[in-house]
This record gives sequence, structure tokens and C-alpha cells, in this order.
Amino acid sequence: MSALGAVVDADAEARSGRTWVVVAGRTAVTGHLPAWAEDDPSGSVPLSRLSVVLADISHRVPFDGQRMRVGFANGSDAAEQWVLSGFMRCTPYAEAPAPCVPVVDLLIVDDWWVNDLDPAGLSEVIALLRAQADRLDREVRPALVAARDAWASDPPARLAGGSAPQAIRPT
Repeated sequence: MSALGAVVDADAEARSGRTWVVVAGRTAVTGHLPAWAEDDPSGSVPLSRLSVVLADISHRVPFDGQRMRVGFANGSDAAEQWVLSGFMRCTPYAEAPAPCVPVVDLLIVDDWWVNDLDPAGLSEVIALLRAQADRLDREVRPALVAARDAWASDPPARLAGGSAPQAIRPT
């Protein structure tokens, strides 16, 4: 099971109880750290950078794509590349209009082409794309739904208008 497989287990999210904490001087800001998140953004920062650091928090977990031989349109530089890979991500303090809920970012392939396909080659591409579509349907989509449901049940604190904090002052 990949890291995304754990996301489907909604109870794992509830049981995780993980949090992050960013300390700026005598001010500490904490937030929920999803069970599926690979990195913990906890740390210490100058108070003047706190709002920037909060806006940059991004929880993510990658998922594999398919390996295919691809190259430029003229056939040069053909090489094995990952196709249709990506990651699930949540940026809780994203500035509008960016979403503040879990989403999937899908890398198609960066300016690469699949060239000179004969019927057998085309069948191979179809099989790879079908396998990736099945993975997206069986694993990535349920993980995204579970993550969004969990996120909706315990959303991060937001300022009026839904924006990220511009500054947090000690009390």
C-alpha cells in the first residue's frame, strides 16, 4: 500500500492527533498535521516572517505515475520518464483563490511526446494509461475524498474573508 492508501482509512486521520507548531518569539501558532502529510512544518521563525511561513505551509504526499519512453516531437532525447504522477496537497493558509482543502496535482509530462507508435506501441500506451486511470480511481480519488472529509471536520482557523494571517502579534 502506498502512502496514499493510508488516507483512505479515515480513522487513521482521527487517531493521528498530530500537530505542527511554528514559534515566532513568544508567539506559537499550531495546526493540524494530517496523517498522510510527509513533512512537519514545525520550526522557529522571526516574528516578521510568521505570516509568510504560515502561507507557505503545504502538506503533501506523492503518488507514482507510469514509466514510459518519451521524447521531443522530432524523436530526439527519448528516455524513460514518469508520466501521470503527482501528489495530494493541502495548503491550509493559501491566499484566495487557491483552495485551502486537499487537492491532487497531476503531472502529465513536461513538454515530452510519445512518438512513432505502431499499433502494438499504441496498445502499450493505452494499457499504461488505463492502469494509471485505475490507480487514480481506486487509490488517489478515495484518498482525496477521505482527506477532504477529514479536513472539513476540523478546518484550520481563518481570518475574516478567508485570507491567511498577515501578522500575528503576541498578547
